[in-house]
Amino acid sequence: MENHSQIEELKKIADSKRVPNAIMLYGSNNEKLKAALDFSKMILSLNLDLEKKRESEMMCDKLNHPDFHLIFPIPSSAKKDENICDFYATNWKDYILDSKLNATLNGWKDVLNCGNKQLGIGVDSVSSLIKKLSVSSFNSQYKVVVFWEAERLNVEASNKILKTVEEPGNKTVFIFLCKRKTDLLPTIVSRCQTIGFNNTFTDEGSSEFEKLFGELLRSAFLIRKDLTQGAKIIGWASKASRLDKESQKSFFRFSIELIRQSFLKNINATSLVSFEAKTDFNFDSFSKYVTKNNIEELCGQFENANYQTIRNGNSNMIMTGLAIGLTKSIHKH
Repeated sequence: MENHSQIEELKKIADSKRVPNAIMLYGSNNEKLKAALDFSKMILSLNLDLEKKRESEMMCDKLNHPDFHLIFPIPSSAKKDENICDFYATNWKDYILDSKLNATLNGWKDVLNCGNKQLGIGVDSVSSLIKKLSVSSFNSQYKVVVFWEAERLNVEASNKILKTVEEPGNKTVFIFLCKRKTDLLPTIVSRCQTIGFNNTFTDEGSSEFEKLFGELLRSAFLIRKDLTQGAKIIGWASKASRLDKESQKSFFRFSIELIRQSFLKNINATSLVSFEAKTDFNFDSFSKYVTKNNIEELCGQFENANYQTIRNGNSNMIMTGLAIGLTKSIHKH
């Protein structure tokens, strides 16, 4: 299903006035955020007269509608007032509008200037939200909450918001934006109407991931003729291990999807291929190599690395193991 179909589905939900209390928009396409904001605008304008509808839409466009709430990842702080989204709300709204709704986690990190510090959605942000939701609506019959990068909800925050989703009160709509269904608690997902957005390799960092993948692949192929590539493979592992944990996991997912896309191209399923190279990576040549005989093993190398990273393994050891394992897998065939 193309992304315009997903957007049309959201419009039909709003027009029907039978709005579910929880919706998940998942997939790597950045269009999810724009779709969520447009849907929120429709919901918050329902059943209003023309003048109030215009007023509501104008506030939504400026992200300052009193019945609209955005929850997003922030760095943890020892100061309680800095541990909630409100502390960063102005910077966040400016960033969204300045980026023309093309927000990325790395872009948001740059705004915060927080270096490699991990961002998350903690229980303090959720508790602050719940207090706001206890107040009656100001301008609309509905209240809408959008969780951007919802996979960043920690366990305590996830459990707390789950209770609110289960008993949302009168006309409160929760919209969770994440890359995969499995990124959220199954109990949250089970209460959501889910709508998937196509993967288009437009994730933040995709060009860097493509370059990183290409570097490893090049050395892995060349090592039989040039043993000096062994040192380059170890150097690659050292460089890749310096990515933060979330970027490492994003790289593994990117690589698995790239391998799958290569296989689809190899079997001439071109209508299902969405990858377009942004670097000098030779997608056509690599796709000729990926067959039904090796795709599972190639993907398995990255799946295993992802699993070990989730289990908080040593990054350098994981990347070294991945690099050596991929090299061995390539030369088996």
